[in-house]
Amino acid sequence: MREQPRPAALPPEAPPGALPPGAIRSEAPLPAGGRPAADWPRTILYALVVLVLAAAAVHPLRGHVVEPRRQALLGRREPPGRRLALVSQFGFDAAAGDRSSLVPGASRLELGDMPAEAATLILGGFRGPYVVWLWIRAEEEKQKKVHFDLLDRYTKIAMLQGDYPQVWAYHYWNMLWNITVQWQSPERKYQWIRLGIRFLREGYRRNPHSAEIMMEMGRGYMDKIGRSQEAAYYRRRVEEDEGRSAFLIAYEWFDRARKAHDRYGTLGGRGLAPVVAYSQACHALSFYATELTQDMHDALAASAEARRGGREADARRQFAEGQQLLAQAVRAWRWAQREWLQHADRFEKAGAVTELLVNYRKFHAEADQSARRLEALQAELTYENLAEQLKDLPRPDLK
Repeated sequence: MREQPRPAALPPEAPPGALPPGAIRSEAPLPAGGRPAADWPRTILYALVVLVLAAAAVHPLRGHVVEPRRQALLGRREPPGRRLALVSQFGFDAAAGDRSSLVPGASRLELGDMPAEAATLILGGFRGPYVVWLWIRAEEEKQKKVHFDLLDRYTKIAMLQGDYPQVWAYHYWNMLWNITVQWQSPERKYQWIRLGIRFLREGYRRNPHSAEIMMEMGRGYMDKIGRSQEAAYYRRRVEEDEGRSAFLIAYEWFDRARKAHDRYGTLGGRGLAPVVAYSQACHALSFYATELTQDMHDALAASAEARRGGREADARRQFAEGQQLLAQAVRAWRWAQREWLQHADRFEKAGAVTELLVNYRKFHAEADQSARRLEALQAELTYENLAEQLKDLPRPDLK
């Protein structure tokens, strides 16, 4: 019987990393990451191209969007050449500052808003990282008290995140509270307050239904301007600039806020319940009435002092002014009384917390008592008995 040939033995399994027969091992190791060295110049080139494109997208944002808005916040008007360009490009109405509604029934946009929207689209995926960098830089500069570029950064952030009321409110709060305390001069502090007000007014224009923005504006007028350490200086400057009391302006913003929330439900941010948020309008009126009472007391005291000094003309002039302020104070206290009563009745029906309602009823009673006291003074006060009446007339404090 013929012997069958044995099959050839299989070669042993090659260990991992072994080279095939005849191959020559290269002594040059692969670079880290496993890529050939020839790929790295291409990667660097791609990165440079991306940086150039990002810079090309961001640079027009500063020159054509951010800088005009920053100049507007600083109160500077556009040069005649810029207005002439607007006339030739968009028409006389746009150059005069009239708004243009792009879609009937939609929110109103100015033509100046279009570059900001275009810049947002151009930035594309870089918008998020760029905004984060702006936030970080703004916070660092605020902490280091470097104010040169703060308004510029706040304006850029607002242009890229203008649809978020919290963004406007946050930077407004920074300008009014955190930056002003870094200055010693009341004039410099007031300049930052005015910048903050202009900034938030722009946010209100961009978000006309935001009760949060309206509420923050009212808080700035009532608490920062009306009741802070430099309140006397701030209130006088606001009276000169806007022709009204800061507390009355605060009431108007609070009243807008509660009406906007009733209609659109846009009260957010600090999370105040409507029963507390709406009461701010009543507080503003009480402060307004107190301020008028202070002014009335000061005018009558100045009249008595002038009379003791023999300045009869000044004394009678101050007395007439005090009588006018007395009548205004009576009306303001009655106004505050009605507001507190309506507020307490409304939220009592809504099932508000009892402790809050008790406080609101107390504020209503205090307003009524103040009005009655001044009405009695109004009925008895004469030029002859002024000194006697002042003895029983304490000057109220803004608490």
